[in-house]
Amino acid sequence: MLSELAKGAGLGAAFLALLARDAHSSSAPPSSEGQDLEILNAALALEHQAIALYSIGLSRNLVPVTMRERAIEFRGDHQGHRDTQIALSRERGGTPVAALARYDFGHVEGGRGWLKKAMDVELAAQQAYAKVIPAITAKDYQLAASFIVVDEVRHLTVWKSAFGSKIY
Repeated sequence: MLSELAKGAGLGAAFLALLARDAHSSSAPPSSEGQDLEILNAALALEHQAIALYSIGLSRNLVPVTMRERAIEFRGDHQGHRDTQIALSRERGGTPVAALARYDFGHVEGGRGWLKKAMDVELAAQQAYAKVIPAITAKDYQLAASFIVVDEVRHLTVWKSAFGSKIY
């Protein structure tokens, strides 16, 4: 599921290979400023994808009425993550990746269908951040990514609870 959503966000092969690595492997890839920029852009692509899903859900009234406030809050969190990553990338002389013109989420039904898709996106983001944080060399970006993964866990926990799923 992670690789499917990552591909849907437009992530490159090098980042997908990094995600495929075991985060605890002794053969961790050498870290570099260039790799940090690649990770920043990949994480930014995931944030663009999440913003798009929340925007579609809210504009098409797919989000359950009782969950709209949370969806607005979580979209705002993702917009904040996006803005942080754009700033970090520019500080390092990078060119932040733009959002895709369109994201293919397949057919998304309202209510539980939208919640399930939101859980998939949040879980993929959580897993991606957890896997790449050890490979980040810049301490400020490592700290930012650590705070972001906490938000992803919080988002997933809220959606799982609303869905009636076992939280962990």
